[in-house]
Amino acid sequence: MMKKHIGNLLILIAISMLIIVGHGMLKNKQHQEQLIESFASIKTEAATSKSVGSKPTKNESALPMERADDTMGILTIDSIDLKAPVVRGAAQEKLNEALGTIDGLDEPGTLNGTSAIAGHQSHVFGQFFNRLNELQIGDRFELETLTETLQYEIFDIVVVKPENVDILNRQKGITLLSLVTCYPERSNQFRLVVQAKQIYD
Repeated sequence: MMKKHIGNLLILIAISMLIIVGHGMLKNKQHQEQLIESFASIKTEAATSKSVGSKPTKNESALPMERADDTMGILTIDSIDLKAPVVRGAAQEKLNEALGTIDGLDEPGTLNGTSAIAGHQSHVFGQFFNRLNELQIGDRFELETLTETLQYEIFDIVVVKPENVDILNRQKGITLLSLVTCYPERSNQFRLVVQAKQIYD
């Protein structure tokens, strides 16, 4: 009888954990969708304001990208079925809900500059940078900002130690964007860095 009660209890605990995890995943996905919708709305608003030549009022920001949700763009990588919002900054609380730009680098698209986007290797297949290791040299992706859509082509994929930040330095003659995540899966021992150069065709 005792074994039966213990077995039932374990089943109940397992079901409860699945419900909690499932709810968290759903909530996170909904928040990502809200960020993407918010970005699209802000971009439309910015385009409309520009077309009519209106100027921001004292209480409005001249740069829509500085809104509260801090969404600066949408990263789309077709080869791994990824479309995710990118926010400013890579603090833990931000990376729990989106991809984030690494502070101290150039703005994406800065000519001959270097920028980087960090993301977790979520345990959910296909979410955030969970499939980043599937990318190959020559793959292309895009980063949509409020003002333009930037196209990139991957030219290098490396695994480095976390302290090896020199990998993010500027490289002569290219406009660099690095995608960074922990490696291997479920470990933060190394960093997987996918490096891409901006292309203009």
